[in-house]
Amino acid sequence: VIVLATGSSLAANMTYVPTGAKMEAEKECGACHQFIPPQEEPMQEWRDILQNLPNHMGEDATLPEPLRSDIEAYLVAYASDGPEYRPNSK
Repeated sequence: VIVLATGSSLAANMTYVPTGAKMEAEKECGACHQFIPPQEEPMQEWRDILQNLPNHMGEDATLPEPLRSDIEAYLVAYASDGPEYRPNSK
């Protein structure tokens, strides 16, 4: 059986990251402050941030669904302790 996934990234551990989520995160987050790469924070920190966007850095940064959840999926997957982040071994 061959399964082809289109429009998304499905990691070996079955973490789903929508196609374009990285670009969405860079655009939306970078519109107000310097974009922080996902590996700079652990998974729970990203979850907390994305669940509290109405009070983000003293501002209302609310995003519509599914944009918010797409960005959260990307940030969590590549978080410092996330399933997809692999630090460079060099």
